[in-house]
Amino acid sequence: MQGGSTHATTSEVTAPRSRTITSTAVSTVVSTAAAALDEVGEDSCAATAVKDWWQHSPCPQLVLDPEAATVLSANETFWAWTGLVPNTVIGTSFARLLPVGDRILWNTHCLPKLESSGRVSEVSVQVTGAGGARRAAFLTASRLPATEVRGASHSGRVLVALFGAAERRLYEEDLLQSKRRAEASEARRARAEEGLHHLAHHDPVTGLLNSRGLQAALASLLFADTAAGQGPGLPAEPSPAALPKLPPEIPPGSQPKPGSVMVTEVVEDGTDRVAPTATPTGYPTVFFVDLDGFKAVNDSVGHAGGDTLLRTVAERLRATLRTETVLARFAGDEFVIADLVATAADVDVICRRLLDALAEPVLISGVEVVVTASIGVALCADDPGVHLQDGPARAEALLHRADAAMYQVKHGAGRAGTGGWAVHDPSAADPAADRLRLLEQLRHAINDGQLRLHYQPRIDLADAVVGGVEALVRWSHPERGLLSPAHFIDAAETSGLIRELGAWVIGEAVAQAARWNAQGRRLQVGVNVSARQLSDPTLVSVVTAALARHGVAASQLVVEITETALMLDPEAAAGNLRQLADLGAQIAVDDFGTGYASLTYLKQFPVHELKIDQSFVAGIAEDPADRAIVAGCIQLAHALGLTSVAEGVETAAQRDVLKELGCQVAQGYLFGRPQPSEALTS
Repeated sequence: MQGGSTHATTSEVTAPRSRTITSTAVSTVVSTAAAALDEVGEDSCAATAVKDWWQHSPCPQLVLDPEAATVLSANETFWAWTGLVPNTVIGTSFARLLPVGDRILWNTHCLPKLESSGRVSEVSVQVTGAGGARRAAFLTASRLPATEVRGASHSGRVLVALFGAAERRLYEEDLLQSKRRAEASEARRARAEEGLHHLAHHDPVTGLLNSRGLQAALASLLFADTAAGQGPGLPAEPSPAALPKLPPEIPPGSQPKPGSVMVTEVVEDGTDRVAPTATPTGYPTVFFVDLDGFKAVNDSVGHAGGDTLLRTVAERLRATLRTETVLARFAGDEFVIADLVATAADVDVICRRLLDALAEPVLISGVEVVVTASIGVALCADDPGVHLQDGPARAEALLHRADAAMYQVKHGAGRAGTGGWAVHDPSAADPAADRLRLLEQLRHAINDGQLRLHYQPRIDLADAVVGGVEALVRWSHPERGLLSPAHFIDAAETSGLIRELGAWVIGEAVAQAARWNAQGRRLQVGVNVSARQLSDPTLVSVVTAALARHGVAASQLVVEITETALMLDPEAAAGNLRQLADLGAQIAVDDFGTGYASLTYLKQFPVHELKIDQSFVAGIAEDPADRAIVAGCIQLAHALGLTSVAEGVETAAQRDVLKELGCQVAQGYLFGRPQPSEALTS
């Protein structure tokens, strides 16, 4: 046996682990390629690609028959490495390529091991190439699994891979580069995911958390609060034992309260100093900050100026807060702060510091903008029931309560009025929630027959005869009793539910007119039409259908509108009013004198009645100014050929003055309160 063969046996036994791993990886890759070649077939595109990869792989490779005796094929790398040509090798014994000593090693060591384990790893041999030149290499052989291609069975052939020192180094470098490329690709992917996560959770204008990021941060804060077992009840002042110990360089007078927001403060010598940051203790608290008049800023300095203001506000808020405090731009001009607060007194201190931080004017495009804000505060400790909810529900509840408190500030209910702050009271009514609940109940009321119409008589002053009525809707609420329109009309108007409500009123009023007609009492019935109804393209069809369904003449219907409704969408209003007038319906302008409509509208629109508002009628007997205004309205109506109607007549003196001034129709408590149709008939 030659020295090379002896070295081969020793090399195989003592091969370093790193080298064995490398050759195993190579063998695995090559085996997979050869197996894939069998599976895809000779004619497919995939077969061509696999063949090309195998032919030009970094190491020489041969495929032997199942007995590992005869060479069936070899790749281009083998022919280039040995200098041999296929017709001298294919179909011949593989052992002929090895020197005598290595043939013995192949037959006595490699073949038995290949037979028993299906694999031989890193045997050091020499391969005889063209001209008898010997080339040192590490031999690895693997038995491929049996395959079946096009119905023909192929028993397990043997794949032999040869690694010369140079080829091995190139291959290892190639593997190393592949690993580095994979690692670089993974790093880029991780950075991309991190960037996308940041974009998904942060506001692009201010860089703060957005609403999604806020939800996650607030849920985390609430989870920590739950884990700590905080119970309800916020103390008015902290106990001395709860105060954190300060470093020696911090004077005792500046010791913070637990959970307080730490800000830059001015000390006695007039210098600025950042107050110490302590680990907060207390209860999760949300501050909902809404900038006052932000739309006006956008309108005056543009959206770019508005973004500049938002960034400035974000910087000032961040500078005021602890590093760990959650700060987010919730939406538009709304910011949310979440932190642990220890005492009720701390809330006032925090809000005052926030407002002071924002009070410094901001110069934007040469315009000095003074920022004020309204702050709503919700304390988790104020609502013990919130502890029973899961994290997302608790976070949503806190935000909603803080938003409700901010809404109260906007309407002057805050500690400092508009531009101040208010702490949410869980026992107090929630206007937003109450409104949603009211609308849901009203929707059911329309469908479930809870609405009623009451009728107030209209008197012809000349003969004191009831010539018509005004229909006024009432809601027979199952819990709150009989509700006047003041409790629900505004909500219905702003929500769009006014269309359904208005259609019901028109239908029921026309139906009652038909019942009175059947009793021999022909009365005009007035119905109020809101601004949204007046611009609704279905209004005319609703009226037409009601009149046709009940067989009532259009002249018996008086459509009452306000000056404000005329002004909101004059073009749509004019179209609907003309069509109603063409049907024969009467058009009345209600509450005349309280709106801002131009008198030219009285000429442009097909108006038949002018109803003088009760605020002028109330003082007509005592106040010369009111008398003059009412007289002017009556004269204007007559000059335009309109019927004059006075509302809110409560005394005989008022009635007498109206008759003296020539008013034609009056209604009010003097003649009758709004009442059900049965009472009016009796």
